Amino acid sequence: MWSTGLTVRCTLALTGFIAAVFASPWVVLIVMGLLALRWRAWEVLVIGLWMDFLWLPGAFFSSLPLFTFAAIALVWGFEPLRREFLTP
Repeated sequence: MWSTGLTVRCTLALTGFIAAVFASPWVVLIVMGLLALRWRAWEVLVIGLWMDFLWLPGAFFSSLPLFTFAAIALVWGFEPLRREFLTP
């Protein structure tokens, strides 16, 4: 029913959301990197926001949202690489 690429994308996104709650932050960063490297993935930004909302300490504006910044850097940073080498 679904293509293989869409299935892999949905699986990686779901893995990222679940890993944000239960796994190490490195797992989330790896999943975000894989998504951003292969697709123009808005899911990376949502996973970064989800991770920051879950784990920001104390008051909302007291610390930097590091995973959101990392998500923006991954999506914008991998765009030229993906466009040059990975898209047909």
